[in-house]
Amino acid sequence: MGIDIHNLNFLAHAQDRGVRFERTLAIGRQAVFVEPGDLEAHRVRRGLAPLPEVPAYFEPVLTQWFGAREADAVDASPYEGARLIHDMNAPWPAASPELGRFDAVLDFGCLEHVFNFPVAWRNCVDLCRVGGHVLHALPANNLSGHGFYQFSPELFFNLYQPERGFELLDIFFAQKADHRHWWRVASPLAVRRRVNLCNSHEVYMLVLARKLREPGEQPPPQQSDYAKDEWLKSPGAPVAAKASQPRAAVRVLEALGLRDTLRGARERWRAMGRSGLALPAPDYTRVDVASLIGRAG
Repeated sequence: MGIDIHNLNFLAHAQDRGVRFERTLAIGRQAVFVEPGDLEAHRVRRGLAPLPEVPAYFEPVLTQWFGAREADAVDASPYEGARLIHDMNAPWPAASPELGRFDAVLDFGCLEHVFNFPVAWRNCVDLCRVGGHVLHALPANNLSGHGFYQFSPELFFNLYQPERGFELLDIFFAQKADHRHWWRVASPLAVRRRVNLCNSHEVYMLVLARKLREPGEQPPPQQSDYAKDEWLKSPGAPVAAKASQPRAAVRVLEALGLRDTLRGARERWRAMGRSGLALPAPDYTRVDVASLIGRAG
């Protein structure tokens, strides 16, 4: 768990969008993983005062560059010095004075490690005050084995809806190999189709949401294409599945023992096409990070 250059830029973008960090809570105490040269370049671009030294943890960055009066952290154990100790698999205690107290809640690389994601997510939004913001930076693609989960933007497009008490401000994809660009993700609710990604790079998802009201009890979200399909509104006769028949050419290749060889060649060709840094339009729109974040206000 920590703040890399993408997360640092995301904090700056959130600040430019009006997010206040006076009382900030990090889920897990956030180490700083920004190279000194990148940290200095960010400072110059934003017109910020120098830090006394490259910090090991996030508190000096939040207090000196983002105006935090409190930069707190919660963790399941005290091994990294978090003030609040709580296993995010369990609901936050109802009588806790921390509920609804924080202007910003940062989930930078934590919830993928928590098995009970719905409870952990609800803790995040319950700890955030009404009018405050929740920020996520989570693995989205090509990070299998890093934690329990990789996340789809579909989840957050459905969780952060006005009828559920939230305003979704941004969802970006950030590729570890490209610090200069993000990719704005199209909403499947808007384009009326699934927004898929298959590529060859580690991809992280950056999510910014504003809490409009206390959400109360909520039904689980449904994936947008299932939730909007007409068959959910009026039951119809089941459609019989049709067994697919191999085409004649496939049968010939199979008889010659070439089918699997050609399939393997096809997949290698596809993998080469996915090795570039560009994500497919129109579902992903490239954003220049340097133009997105300017000098600190």
